[in-house]
Amino acid sequence: MAAPIDESVLNALRGVTTAQTRLPKPLLIKIYVSSLKQEFNQERRMLLELVGPELQSLYDDRQIELEIVDMHFGTGALDVALVERDPYMLQDFLHEIDTCHAHSKSVFFLALIGDGIGRPPLPTHIDEDIYDALLADRQTTADDVALFERWYASGLPHMATDTQSESQSQSQSQRVLKQDYRFLPPEAWLTESRRLAMLLEKSLQRLLANSNADLMRRIQLLRRTQIEHEVQRAMSHSSEKILAVFRERAAQSSGRDVEAGERLRKIKDELTMNLSTDNHTTLVVPGSASSEVIDPDNEDHEAYLSKFKNKVTDKLRLLIEAHITNDPDVIKGRKKTVQEIFHEHATHLRMLRELTENVILLESRVPQQLRQNLMANFKNGSRHAPYFIRGAHGSGKSVLISTLYGQVAGWFSSTRVHRVIRFAKATPRSSYNLELLRVICQQISIIFNIPEGYLPKDASFDPLYISNWFQNLLRRIEDMNNDVLFLFIDDLHLLNPLDCDIVAALSWLPTSLPWNVQIICSTTTPVEQLKFTPMQRDRFKSAEYQFDLNLEANLTKLQRPPHCGDDVNFVAYMEQQFDELEQHYGRQAVASLAAYVTCSEYGLTETELLELLMPTDDPESQIETQSGRFSFASFKKIHSQMDKSLLLHDKIMSGKVLIQWRHNYCAAVARRRYMSVESTRSLHMELANLFFPQDEDESTLENDSTKSETKSVISLKDGREREPHKDKEREKDNVSAGRKSSSTHHNDDTSTFYNPIAADVSYSMRHVEESWHHLMRSDDTTRFKQIAVCNFDFLLAAVQTVSISYLRCLIEHVRCYILDRDIELIYYTIRKSSDVLTRDPMQLGSQLISWLRPIGEHDDDDNSLLSMTVRSATAWCDGYAVPLLVPLTGWLPAPLPSQIRNMTVSGTGVIRAVCVAPSKQHLILATNSGDVQQWHIMSNSLEHTYKGHTAAVTCLLVAPQQSQLLLTGSEDASVMVWHVSLREQRAHINAHTAPVTAVAAGVNNTLIISSSEDATIAITDLASGKLQHRITFHRGPVSGILVAGACDVLISASHDKNICVWDLENYTLLNTMQMTSPVLRIDISWNSVFLLALCEDNALYVRTLATGKELHTLKGHKSKIRTMSIGKDSQRCVIGCEDTRALIYDMHSGKLVRSMPPNPGPVTAVYAMDMDDFLITVGGNKITFYSFRNEELYVNPYSRHPRRKRSLKRHTQAQRSPSTTLPPITCFDLSRDSQQLAIASGRSVHLMRINTPEYQSTLEGHTCVVNCLKFAPNGEFLVTGGDDRLVQVWTLALGEINHTFKGHAAPVMQLVVLMDSLRVISTDRESMMLVWMADTGNVLQTIQGPYKSLAATNNMRFAVSSNGDNTLKIWSLTQEDEKFSVSHSDEITCFEISADSMHIITGSRDMSLKVWQSVGGKLSQVLVGHSDAVTCVAVSVTNKTQVISGSKDTNLLIWDLLTGEEVHTLAGHLGPVIGVKVSADGSTAVSGSDDKTLIVWETKRGLALTSLQMHVPFTHFDISLEVSRVLVQLVDSYNLPVICLHNTPAQYVKLPTYSGPSKDVEDLRPQGPKRQMKRLLKKEVSLDTYTWQKKYGHLTSSVMMAQVDERLKRRFSVSASMEEISKIAETKTGASQANLGPEQAALAQSQHFDQLEALWNKRSPPRRRHNAGLSRQTSLVEDRLESSDDDEYLDERAGMLSASYDHIHLLARLPGIRTLHDAWKTSSLRVSRTRTRTSTKFYVSTPPHNNNNNKFTDNHNSNNNSAPNSSCNLGQVNSLVAPDLVRDLLQAERPVTLGHLFHWSSLWRHRRQRNCRSLQPHFRVNVPDRARATPIIMVENYDCRHVQRVRTDLVLHPQSRQASLGHMAIEHAIPSPSPNPNPSPSPSNSDPAKKPKSCGFFGRRWTLFRGKSEPTATPTEPATVSCNDCVTQ
Repeated sequence: MAAPIDESVLNALRGVTTAQTRLPKPLLIKIYVSSLKQEFNQERRMLLELVGPELQSLYDDRQIELEIVDMHFGTGALDVALVERDPYMLQDFLHEIDTCHAHSKSVFFLALIGDGIGRPPLPTHIDEDIYDALLADRQTTADDVALFERWYASGLPHMATDTQSESQSQSQSQRVLKQDYRFLPPEAWLTESRRLAMLLEKSLQRLLANSNADLMRRIQLLRRTQIEHEVQRAMSHSSEKILAVFRERAAQSSGRDVEAGERLRKIKDELTMNLSTDNHTTLVVPGSASSEVIDPDNEDHEAYLSKFKNKVTDKLRLLIEAHITNDPDVIKGRKKTVQEIFHEHATHLRMLRELTENVILLESRVPQQLRQNLMANFKNGSRHAPYFIRGAHGSGKSVLISTLYGQVAGWFSSTRVHRVIRFAKATPRSSYNLELLRVICQQISIIFNIPEGYLPKDASFDPLYISNWFQNLLRRIEDMNNDVLFLFIDDLHLLNPLDCDIVAALSWLPTSLPWNVQIICSTTTPVEQLKFTPMQRDRFKSAEYQFDLNLEANLTKLQRPPHCGDDVNFVAYMEQQFDELEQHYGRQAVASLAAYVTCSEYGLTETELLELLMPTDDPESQIETQSGRFSFASFKKIHSQMDKSLLLHDKIMSGKVLIQWRHNYCAAVARRRYMSVESTRSLHMELANLFFPQDEDESTLENDSTKSETKSVISLKDGREREPHKDKEREKDNVSAGRKSSSTHHNDDTSTFYNPIAADVSYSMRHVEESWHHLMRSDDTTRFKQIAVCNFDFLLAAVQTVSISYLRCLIEHVRCYILDRDIELIYYTIRKSSDVLTRDPMQLGSQLISWLRPIGEHDDDDNSLLSMTVRSATAWCDGYAVPLLVPLTGWLPAPLPSQIRNMTVSGTGVIRAVCVAPSKQHLILATNSGDVQQWHIMSNSLEHTYKGHTAAVTCLLVAPQQSQLLLTGSEDASVMVWHVSLREQRAHINAHTAPVTAVAAGVNNTLIISSSEDATIAITDLASGKLQHRITFHRGPVSGILVAGACDVLISASHDKNICVWDLENYTLLNTMQMTSPVLRIDISWNSVFLLALCEDNALYVRTLATGKELHTLKGHKSKIRTMSIGKDSQRCVIGCEDTRALIYDMHSGKLVRSMPPNPGPVTAVYAMDMDDFLITVGGNKITFYSFRNEELYVNPYSRHPRRKRSLKRHTQAQRSPSTTLPPITCFDLSRDSQQLAIASGRSVHLMRINTPEYQSTLEGHTCVVNCLKFAPNGEFLVTGGDDRLVQVWTLALGEINHTFKGHAAPVMQLVVLMDSLRVISTDRESMMLVWMADTGNVLQTIQGPYKSLAATNNMRFAVSSNGDNTLKIWSLTQEDEKFSVSHSDEITCFEISADSMHIITGSRDMSLKVWQSVGGKLSQVLVGHSDAVTCVAVSVTNKTQVISGSKDTNLLIWDLLTGEEVHTLAGHLGPVIGVKVSADGSTAVSGSDDKTLIVWETKRGLALTSLQMHVPFTHFDISLEVSRVLVQLVDSYNLPVICLHNTPAQYVKLPTYSGPSKDVEDLRPQGPKRQMKRLLKKEVSLDTYTWQKKYGHLTSSVMMAQVDERLKRRFSVSASMEEISKIAETKTGASQANLGPEQAALAQSQHFDQLEALWNKRSPPRRRHNAGLSRQTSLVEDRLESSDDDEYLDERAGMLSASYDHIHLLARLPGIRTLHDAWKTSSLRVSRTRTRTSTKFYVSTPPHNNNNNKFTDNHNSNNNSAPNSSCNLGQVNSLVAPDLVRDLLQAERPVTLGHLFHWSSLWRHRRQRNCRSLQPHFRVNVPDRARATPIIMVENYDCRHVQRVRTDLVLHPQSRQASLGHMAIEHAIPSPSPNPNPSPSPSNSDPAKKPKSCGFFGRRWTLFRGKSEPTATPTEPATVSCNDCVTQ
């Protein structure tokens, strides 16, 4: 245990108690007000009306009750004290002071001391010597002596109570005041008593002069006034808890009694001396002394009263706070479980102590016999059964239990004895088997200090688990040789039997107990009749274990109460006591008090009873008990008398002092004498209103029995019309206050829970334990659900203040009385969540939301009760102050099972018809015997039989419109009308001569319509009973009649094959439907649309009621149909067949949708309850209730309107299985910024914003299942891959496909988008891994390797993949030959890459984790600590040393990556951990397990913060950066739950984004394998590291190198011979490259010239890329600006045709160049330098994209027409001047077109030397609307003869005339029609006969745009040489 338990508490739990053992006191502050009645009348009123309520409001949240006791309240005139009317009341007053001191936590006595002390009361006891002295006094006359003799009689010594012990001598007898005055008129006795008191006062004064000290003391005690008695009694208890208020007057009056003034001064002095300054105060009343009575209308007095109120309130508040600050009962201890069990045990210990003190066992043989049997088993070490003591009421069985409890400790000398006792049904925790056993198990665990604590890790308050838990505990005790456990259970038969109990209610009671465990039970019911299993009954019937007190051998004698004769038995004694009470207080008063106490479940507090019994309208009026009302004083008096007569007793439970019957038999007597069924309901209603006050108009509504069932859920709110705005604001305030209170005291048992539905209701322990019983029994189901069992705050209070097992028992108890769908849903939600709520009660809100949200979305009414419950739970979760997981979307099915309940009836014969009574809780059956029976559904009991028919009942109907009328028809040809609630007959109709076949009610239930086999329909007026009309249209027996309630239309069916529709107003025939065979039964839908007819051919026909058109013929039944009914949804119908099955059809589609389980016999009746809550089927003697509401209708979770309710018009396929409607989710991905979610379901991808969460759009593009998807890190596009072998790139802004990659030959399995959002890595099922460009699909790298798991480092240098075997592959993305393989000794189950890309952590089945360096694949660390296979691992972004791993050993470990040490072990799951995720800041982790739970952990301390039970298995989950959202992928489900973590402790961390210069395709291509290059220089070239990385790093790596500092640019040295360099330059020709491959030749050539230029010019070489001859797009900005020597680089490229950088932007103004971007893309190849020393290039910056195809076509055609002239004009260029394309184009005399560009003279001069395909014309037809960055296009060494098709979205080639979508690979060049490569349009080549057909730009016609057909190339045309071939030529 974390902290030791207090020794006294532990001893009390073990049963070791003494008189000094401190048991918990009630949470009560009861203040007795002592004052003179008349003098302080206004002050007392101020205390009751203002001070008390104000103080109570301060301590409501701590469940402390404050009660101010004013004994003068309601006692009549102010000048007459109550002790004058009844002198014996002084004893009750003083006893009340004792009670206040015993129970009060703080101030118990408030003394108001004013100007006087009052008159002394008449003494009730006078010592004999004093009495004799009074009579012997010479001044005593004969009349005085007669007066004394009349009222004082001799009494026995010691008869005086403790209150008078001071005034009596123990050795003397006394004179006692007779109580005959009770029979005198009040005024006569008042006169007599005052006369007697005056005489006695004078006589005692005379005796004082001639008496000794002892006699003087006793005489002074007799002369004490009431206030003196009260102050002295209070001071004898305590001076710390007394508050005294002294009232002085500004002007003192004269004429005061000197002796009275002296006695008053003594009282004040005594109080002042003994009380501290905080405990007394003095107030001065301003004004004159003439007015002694305080007048509120006087301004001075009003100011005084205000000051009095404030002063007393402050004083009381300060004293109370000081006293309760350190009170252990008020402050909840750290061990909540121990405190709860201790308080429960203390309640039973007090009852035990009270039983032992009040009833004494005189004689019994049972203890000795039981000891012999018990010790024999103990010594032999043999197992045995429990012992049972059976006896009738008053037989002494409870006394025997208490006696044995005290004796068993002495039976064992050297063995520790532990005793646990429970009085069944004394407390809520001892009323139910489940809760009783739970508390006992926890107490045993505390007693024996069970190592795993008081609640096992896997604990579940489920009946089966608790029963097994109890058995396990007993087995553990069996191994403890020095301990003996006794368990006493009194009144075992009182335990509530609930349906949740296993097999039988008492099946948990062991049949074989260990040798050191003894269970002793008492019961009134015989053991054979208790709810035992057969095996238990057989075991317990042995005489060794049963002690029947009715047998002579077990006779028990008890000490009898006073005034009880020996011949009076217990039953007679109880009756006698009630008779005496009625005689003293009146029958009405006793009946009222007894009825309220009887109706209470566990007792009522004094405050609650007084609120019910004491009127408060006039505090100065005389409250007479004869009227059934009580004042403080009269209630105290009857309470004391009933306590002394052993009728009532006070029980301290849950911090309250409850008044309850001492014996259960008292309740039976009171119920028989004073209560009826109706009065009981009214009493429960009053008690319910006591706990849940109603407004006046609400009470009126509640009392209307006809409206109680029709109120809406929010009727109590909406019904208030007087102040709607104030009510609304008050409700809002209550909601907010409830959130604050619930969140502030969420772990406090005494917290107050506010109900946002029922205004001004704060849920306390009393509501949870007591109030709901009265709501349930008040027969107002709607209010009961709204305020209690379906109210979230009530459920939360029950779980937190008691336990989930108690809540489950509570709802199960409700289900014994009420059948309701909402209650069933709540019950099964709690039942299915019992396990998780046992361990984490704070999940109640989340569990209710998880289960009930989908159901609420089906309800058509947003204000339905369940919807409001879900909203209340959501509001509470929103206001929760600590981390809490709350579902935002639903995923669970309805928790209801198919079968809700079964009833078994007997003696009914074949049940022909069934219906539900208006109460919805009773079933009315039509039996064969002629009786109509009414059964209570949940108790399965027959409650009433309607007798009157003489033959079998054939039909019955409860009239619609909330009527209480029941119509029955019989074979005796009569119809009877009954009133259901009154159970009386209203009408008897004899209108037929043959058996009645059907009955109906029409025209607002004023007409009774019946049909008969005599072929007639009789219409009778209900009020008069006269026949109004008879329909004789049919020519055969009328088989059925129905009334369409909406239009008062009568439908009749007959054996004459006709169905007729009649108007009930004038009885005219509206329509006739001719059927093919006789009609046996008919039914119409609730909306009067469908007509269902059963004919003699056993066929079911569905027709429209309005027109009679036949819609369907229902097929699928295989036997004869006996009955049928249409559901209230007007969509489904149910039929009952001979084959014992009921079938459900969809009338919209005409299909059979469901077959119900078989019944014991043919299904003879079916009935659908209102709203289709339940379906009732009757088969044989079994009646079954099914869940019939259509929750399983198809609802698309990806709808953009999740709150859209189901509609029959929208959902025509009822009962469709969702699993067959939507494909399950295959994968999902969360965007890098944690804002957007992509979900793959089947062939679709759904996008969702997770914060809302709402679905935004659906992407449809794949033809097969989508297997994987990934967001780009920049969030601009989404990549999806599926079984169709395609990878699609989606532009998220437009929701369109941007590119489709077709490079895979097998289904794509994994995808990764690199951090630059340019490259994508994809794997397929054939182990092919491709790295490609996201925008173009260019393949950069191909890898053969694992494909099941794939990841890439953040620095984009490595990709990691695995197939789940024992190896993991690390692939370099920058060097083709750089790869590593790491391994474990067993399968690798998971891996994770650190955020800094430095380490790769792998987990394996070998129970270890290994940390590898990503560069080199070296092992850095081994993490060993798990005891089973590692299943998951996670790392954070910011905390680089933290690693979290999960394992099959159910634990998670937090590791230090640097040291390899375990930081924390996270234990909380009950199954293997399947996943773990950690927040970006590393502070919070979320783990998931096979136990279907998610747990949120704080990583710093290793603590579990919150959890959520999902109830369904899941495979994968992900979290947002700050863990505000958790997304879970379920197994085979189309739902993806989105869960919100309220109050997440994690901080948002913005992830670093990739930022770098734009790169060319070739920059991203990995460097080829390193090879030994042929030495080209004679001497070695020595370069330092910086220069090598800057100048030659591009040959080995495509990753952009960091810029080298300027001072390191030239840090290299070169030593070479200039001659060797020149020789190399001369011998290098194009032919020398002919023997090399294309790639080798290009590489060698590039290396040679780079080195040559570097050595010759001593400057940085230009960048030469590997495979530079391949097709590419080159960035001018990159080539021009990337070099560090910009000026030298420009000089180096002098002589090359380049566009002026200053004028490049002006190209956008040229009309001929506007479509250049859309028309051309080029790439370049280095060509042979054999014929020219300079490379001819021109660079063109294209204008922004223009998406105008028509304009493009026009410009294109104009370019073709103007090409020859423009080329001639542009050909006059001086070759000695560095050509500038921009300058020339801008200086052109006329507009330059696209043709001019390609016939520029500088290019045309070298056309014959160019043999490389570089121009690639294409058109982008489906160009997206989004504007793109303007590319910079390089046209280098173009050749218009060889055109290569480019990968685009849609390519239109000039010769093919075909559009191809999504090309993924470079295709072969289009063959040229002629070998002549000259495409020049100059006049020298204008001969059409010799001019070949060119494939150049001007030789092609774009037939798609021009609409003309051009001949295509023949297959015999020679193929064009490749680009690589042109390099080697």
